[in-house]
Amino acid sequence: MIRFDHVAVGCVDLRQGLDYVRARTGLEVPVGGRHPLMGTHNLVMATGLDTFLEIIAVDPDAAKPAQLRWFGLDDADVHATLAKRARPHSWVLRSDDLDRDINIARRFGVDYGEALDLRRGDLRWRFAVRNDGAIPLDGAAPMLMQWPDADTHPAAGMPDLGARISRVTVATKHAETLTQMLDALSGDIGPVSIKAANIFSLSVEITLADGRGVRLD
Repeated sequence: MIRFDHVAVGCVDLRQGLDYVRARTGLEVPVGGRHPLMGTHNLVMATGLDTFLEIIAVDPDAAKPAQLRWFGLDDADVHATLAKRARPHSWVLRSDDLDRDINIARRFGVDYGEALDLRRGDLRWRFAVRNDGAIPLDGAAPMLMQWPDADTHPAAGMPDLGARISRVTVATKHAETLTQMLDALSGDIGPVSIKAANIFSLSVEITLADGRGVRLD
């Protein structure tokens, strides 16, 4: 089974990402931590008991990883796009059997690479990462992960500023393939809707604690 887990905002550095989210929401997303294996770091805030918003960027103080970074952050085109401004960059689903779901995706021609074991402090998880670091389906596919040892979702321990993700819209030329793959994976993609479009885009609608609705796109 799959479940909606979180949205990642991409940026060239965390200051850019923080400024972008603050300008749209008025919120100061707190520091998360570092991902030594991937050479990245993040800011995170809970958007419920088992979902969250992440701002992720290359960590300038980290050693260069042995492989290309996840989320396509080493790709020159991705970097050029994010250099213009931060934006929602990927959406993430959690799996209860990541290896199985990677194999299911392959039946639809969607290559997720292999499941890597990752950690940040005491937090451990598994994440599907391709050798080229790219997000499948030209960026439209969800990233897949698993929290194998967590009794409670890590979002329960993240700062909660009252924001809630109300809708995630994925526009893509791969809408049919993506929809078929998600149906085969089975589960609940929560606030995510898929629509056909010639150009990929990802937008996130958030309801703030005061009831106002804002949009990240």
